[in-house]
Amino acid sequence: MGDTEPIQPIVYYVDDKSDPQNYLCICIDIPGLRKKLVGYKPANAEIDLKIHNDRSFTLTVVLHTKPRDETYVYHKKRLPDTLATDEKHHWKVKRKDEVVVYLHKATKGLWLSTPGRFLETGSD
Repeated sequence: MGDTEPIQPIVYYVDDKSDPQNYLCICIDIPGLRKKLVGYKPANAEIDLKIHNDRSFTLTVVLHTKPRDETYVYHKKRLPDTLATDEKHHWKVKRKDEVVVYLHKATKGLWLSTPGRFLETGSD
């Protein structure tokens, strides 16, 4: 986006429906994001997921729009439990306007007190 600040996206947390004990899903709304017809890659953006340590991550989405690109950044400094140290963390564009981040948990268990409500552990 040039000289402007990155945009803070709308975020929703859920335990992965297919494997809730091992993965946390973070659904991030990115208005204007389009999915390729085949697969789970974006048609009009670059997406980067960085795992910083066992309890924090950053997702950056550079949305290619006219007249200039828009950058969305979501950073979580402190998760309620630790992440696995393997390479199983990933993301998918499952539908228009949304990227879903899958974080692999170090130990099995649920991280959410109620669906969509993240367990608070202090400041982001």
